[in-house]
Amino acid sequence: MGGKQSAEEAPPKAAAPTLQDTTARLDTQIANLETKIEKSGNDAKKWMAQASTNPSAKARAMQCLKMKKQCEQQRDQLMSTQFNLENMAFQQEQAEVTATAVSAMAAGRDQMKAQQQTLNVEGVEKITDDLQDLQAEMQDIQTALAGSALAAAAGDDAELEAEFAKMQEEAELEKVMSGGSALPALSTAAPAALPATAAPAAPAPMAA
Repeated sequence: MGGKQSAEEAPPKAAAPTLQDTTARLDTQIANLETKIEKSGNDAKKWMAQASTNPSAKARAMQCLKMKKQCEQQRDQLMSTQFNLENMAFQQEQAEVTATAVSAMAAGRDQMKAQQQTLNVEGVEKITDDLQDLQAEMQDIQTALAGSALAAAAGDDAELEAEFAKMQEEAELEKVMSGGSALPALSTAAPAALPATAAPAAPAPMAA
């Protein structure tokens, strides 16, 4: 019976991830998104350069720009979440310090009870005020951590069109600067010889 009951017992729950572990995972995800953002931008430039010869190049460039925008929004959301976690870790440390202080105050209060039959009224009011302040502070912390900042919604097609046009202008400028400034090569051949001309005839001698 004992062995059967042990076999039917639920497995122990896995330990919850710490704030530090979660922050480290967010760092990795943010770095991956940064890589995708850079790749999408480079791909958009590549397709944009083929827009004049490839009919589908503009559509592919627009898709790359949309992917870039989505990755930027996800990155911003993760960065906001990471900020909240870091803030939570800080508040947790403060809460532990406050809890230690409250425990010390409670211990001192118990010692006073053991030494005296009655407590000082001012001391009781002080402990009550401190406990109320601590409860209010913890409530403020929970309220602040309940909401996480979200990035703005996806940009509209007009914004993407403007970015695409800007990239086209940059590409045309680079093409002009790289290929349009070359001067024609100077000819090194010797100049052609001019045709020979007959010498003018000498004037006839005058009659005496």
